[in-house]
Amino acid sequence: MSKKFVISGRQKLSGQYHVQGNKNAALPLISAALLSKSIIHFQNVPRIADVNNLVQLVESLEVSCQWKDGTLSLDTRNLQGGDLPGPLVEQLRGAILLLGSLAPLLGSVSCPVPGGCHIGRRSFEVHWDVFRSAGFSVTENSQGIELERSRTVEMPQVYLKESSVTATENALILFSGLGQGIIRNPAREPHVLILVDFLRKLGCEIELHPLWYRVRSGISAQGQELVFPVPADYLDAGTIAIAAAVTGGEVQLHGVTREELLPLLNVFEEFGLQFEETGSKVLQVRGIDLKNPSRVTAGLWPSFPTDLVSLAIVLATQGKGLCLIHDWMYEARMFFIDKLIRMGADITMCDPHRVMVEGPTLLRGVHLESPDIRAGMALVVAGLCADGVTTIEHAEVIQRGYERVAERLGSIGGQISEVE
Repeated sequence: MSKKFVISGRQKLSGQYHVQGNKNAALPLISAALLSKSIIHFQNVPRIADVNNLVQLVESLEVSCQWKDGTLSLDTRNLQGGDLPGPLVEQLRGAILLLGSLAPLLGSVSCPVPGGCHIGRRSFEVHWDVFRSAGFSVTENSQGIELERSRTVEMPQVYLKESSVTATENALILFSGLGQGIIRNPAREPHVLILVDFLRKLGCEIELHPLWYRVRSGISAQGQELVFPVPADYLDAGTIAIAAAVTGGEVQLHGVTREELLPLLNVFEEFGLQFEETGSKVLQVRGIDLKNPSRVTAGLWPSFPTDLVSLAIVLATQGKGLCLIHDWMYEARMFFIDKLIRMGADITMCDPHRVMVEGPTLLRGVHLESPDIRAGMALVVAGLCADGVTTIEHAEVIQRGYERVAERLGSIGGQISEVE
């Protein structure tokens, strides 16, 4: 059922905000758990649509899943092969991670082509390089994907043509299931390293090098019961930091440290945001006299993350001066700025990857639609600082990545309601 957010703007955000669990860590962890043939308790898992969809997918494989107080428990001891439900796969790009765990367990897997947000061309070819390196044949067409193990490779080795996060995670999961493998040019995002920590808990020996990761031995700790915490989501923390700044508020972010957010803070502090550690894993943020840096460029970790580019554009509408914002990764990332322009923003699109923002401008509330998770949340933040009422249709898209948006923003002073 379609939902919408109705936001009354010009309210300062203030108070204590508990940062949600990392969505981009939870998805590969759940997928990797299938290899464990154990009972795994994941703490601090966000109750969001993408996680719920993945849980339903693993339940279709006879995996028992239970939620209790933010902990997701999986019993994978009775996992059975089967067809993955098409409608769920087509809604979730992260479903591609199930192939990494199912391929070594079953030898062959077929499913529809995973879906997700339309932010540009995102081919799965780098994933297929991973599976081919391990001896799997890959067929992809309009009907779906078929993987089948056609030969045995003693030591799989793959060079990733791009440092794809999900391809690196898929390779780690696949090679851990097979027992060994080498990944060259891997991604280094925090959630990739969290997956490595989890696989090590399952008995894998994994060596990390700046240029390659090597799985030296596979999963050995099967049949156990393991508790593993999902860390806080730095994207959620960054979102609320921007929301606090553009509303002139002051929020305490619980669950994160300054060190964990360094790639974000380096850019945020150029905008004039101020951060102070006020306790163990408590970071206070406020924005005073916002000013725009000349340029913000997204990149691979530890550069500024592409998933916060849409929100950085909103931040720049409230800072003084000109700011060029550049995301070379996704050519459709910027295709929501027409909505901000309707709200009164002064933004010029230079090309599909770059926009020039001049601020500050007083945004005004209008009726909008959410195009994807991050752009949708950027529109929510724009609505929080806009004059008047902003209505955002298709709020369910935003809830794929953000947990209980209206309730959690409301707890720190946001005037936002969810309507079906």
